Amino acid sequence: MLKTRKYKWIDILRIPFEISPLLLVAFVLLELTQALISTFAIVFATSFFVDTAFAVIADELIVSTVYAPLGALLGVVAISNIFDHLLGLLQSRLKIVIEFKLEPTILDTRASLKYKYIEDSDTCELVERLSEGIVENMLNGVRAFTTVARSIVSIAAILSLILTQVWWATILIAILSIPLLWMSLKAGGKNYNAWMEAWPYERRFSYYSDDILTSREATQERTLFGYADYIVNLHGEHFEIARKIQEKVAIRTKMAMEATGIFMSVIALLISFTLIKPVIAGTLNPGMFMGIVAAVFTMATSIGGTLQEAAKNLSYAKRCMDDLTAFMALDLQEGATDLPDKIPPVFERLSFKNVWFKYPNAENYALRNVSFDIEVGNHFAFVGANGSGKTTIIKLLTGLYDVYDGEILINGKELRTYEASTLKAMFSVVYQDFSRYEISLADNIALGNTSENVSIEDIHKVTDKVALTDTITNLKDGLRTPLGKIDKDGSDLSGGQWQKVAIARSLISPAPIKILDEPTAALDPIAESRIYQEFEELMRGKTTIFISHRLGSTKLANEILVIESGEITERGTHNKLIKMRGVYAKMFELQRRWYE
Repeated sequence: MLKTRKYKWIDILRIPFEISPLLLVAFVLLELTQALISTFAIVFATSFFVDTAFAVIADELIVSTVYAPLGALLGVVAISNIFDHLLGLLQSRLKIVIEFKLEPTILDTRASLKYKYIEDSDTCELVERLSEGIVENMLNGVRAFTTVARSIVSIAAILSLILTQVWWATILIAILSIPLLWMSLKAGGKNYNAWMEAWPYERRFSYYSDDILTSREATQERTLFGYADYIVNLHGEHFEIARKIQEKVAIRTKMAMEATGIFMSVIALLISFTLIKPVIAGTLNPGMFMGIVAAVFTMATSIGGTLQEAAKNLSYAKRCMDDLTAFMALDLQEGATDLPDKIPPVFERLSFKNVWFKYPNAENYALRNVSFDIEVGNHFAFVGANGSGKTTIIKLLTGLYDVYDGEILINGKELRTYEASTLKAMFSVVYQDFSRYEISLADNIALGNTSENVSIEDIHKVTDKVALTDTITNLKDGLRTPLGKIDKDGSDLSGGQWQKVAIARSLISPAPIKILDEPTAALDPIAESRIYQEFEELMRGKTTIFISHRLGSTKLANEILVIESGEITERGTHNKLIKMRGVYAKMFELQRRWYE
């Protein structure tokens, strides 16, 4: 449905038309019909009723003759109200259909973006802004187009009614309608620009209120440190900045809208006075006079505000199309949403050869001339200070970034030539900030092997290995117990239990290479050392990679690589590196007491 191209004004209608042509056409036709009802039908029904009523008052007709025109007038009003309700229903249905068709496309594209965009704040803002607002902005744009069309039809209908009576008023209204529309579009654009300027502040105060002041995760620290008042003040400051930005434009827009309304009312009043002469001369019926005057005043009091609101929504929708253009131009990662291969490849050897890498828009290299080999069945450890480049190696290894100099070979084949599904099947990673999914415990673990239908027996095997059996026994519904607090029957786990769930998720994966990327950084050294020992026993005979700035895991490794500022400065076994009395030995001496 969505392609990489420039999206224009017309796409505000084209995309909903492609999604549901029947609904969109019905909505537009109903709007235009409503415009005709609110002018021609109301004017003629009013004229019929008023003229009949005057005739009854003058004893020219009997009283009962007024019932039919009164019923016609009430019927037209009732039909107008019914049409308004139908428009509301069609609008709701159109929104549901657009959401159903469009949001999965946006989400699928978002899930396929290259990883470099995930770490770019500007792109993240673009993606978030588009994901949150595309359906609403597009629907508002459709409404705005139909509102403008409805206004044009209403103006044309009124002009045709007064053309034969006050020709100059027809020309005057037609001439004034053009600058009114231009002013409305300009005001709408200013409103959008103000929203764009205020949006970063709105994001910030929403974060303060939703993620800090009211979130369950922050409750303990919020209570302990008593920082609520401080965050409330920050919330207020950002709220006030956003309010002032938008209020300034809103006041100007409101003043312009009111001035336009007053001006149009004066014109309507002049037209009304001018129409009195034809009524006195008998060339215009009193009923038609009242119908036209009512229609003119209704148009005068509403057209300014209606057009400005429509113009604002059109501006929002057009900027949304600009965002969509930028979004669809982003590079996609081929195979990003593919499942891992059902049968993992046989792993023999992995080699980094003179690899240089720097992050997008960065000046300095994160990795500098890195070379090493990893053989099947051995344990390897990358150690170094935070920011030294350890996790960057894993990002390259798992294909998150594919723009680098040098070679990364798996079984002698360049990593970038592998299918994404094959790379996913090759590695299983437990990250430092592993995810805690608020779904059942069984599903939490089964996510580690989405290519197969994981059985309960398979899950029990890995939970036994990571010592989760007692935890499962204590849960209300065992493995079927939902975790977290989203479900009313959900149960939360301790930090250590969540870590075991993450490790179990890795174990159930058939991937031949297991990676622990500092998943124990939040644990005390003794608990950390115990986790690594348990993991080493579970991974005996398999290929594992430990990433850490703490050295609780290093004694388990067949080879340790010390990384400093993106370079490998030392390598060897634990004993060899201790004898070298270099960086590793100093780090270990500083941390020795943690593990004694």
